[in-house]
Amino acid sequence: MDFNTNQAIVPYRGGRTSALAKVRSLDPMLASMAQEYFGIDLHRLPEMSDEELGSFADRAQEMESLLEAIPILERHFKTLIEGQTKYEQFIASVQKEVAKNAKSIDKSFLDVWLTSKGYQNHVKQMGQKAHHGLRKLDTEHRSAVGLELLDFNTALQLVTHRHRRRAKDIRDKVPLQVERERLNDALRQQTQYRKDILTYGSKAKGKGFWGNLKDFFSGN
Repeated sequence: MDFNTNQAIVPYRGGRTSALAKVRSLDPMLASMAQEYFGIDLHRLPEMSDEELGSFADRAQEMESLLEAIPILERHFKTLIEGQTKYEQFIASVQKEVAKNAKSIDKSFLDVWLTSKGYQNHVKQMGQKAHHGLRKLDTEHRSAVGLELLDFNTALQLVTHRHRRRAKDIRDKVPLQVERERLNDALRQQTQYRKDILTYGSKAKGKGFWGNLKDFFSGN
């Protein structure tokens, strides 16, 4: 068949019916699907011109080129699809790890924060205990100092009391000593008088030893 001529497979005879008998094997639904899916009009095929039939040849040549390219495109598309899929899986995996480890980091941060707060409370409690301890020590120190001062004052009072008693005893002893000296002197005089009266007789009365000695020097 010469595709350069505009002739149908079965020449059209100007409104007359085709030389082909009615094709009874043509199913309307399948023929419609052929038209819809593949662009082939089976109803008009006997009536198509050479130019229309030539369009199938053009399409077939393009399809041959496409068939040659399909394996290559298949590899490329497969690579693109696999790459896109793996990339999506990679991104999903990364985000999953991000969420997982972010939770771990947040938990660690919370643990550190709670530990820090606990230590701050510990330091605060230690400060309060230290403050109370210092106040207690200060109170005990003041009590000890007060007790020492009390002991010192008591000792000072005892010393003062002893000095006063000693001074009083001394003051009390002075009259006793004077009285004792007076009594001793009287006793000596009495003893001397008895001695004189016994030695010199009545002449020695009222004179005593010193009186007689005075008379001796005066010539009486």
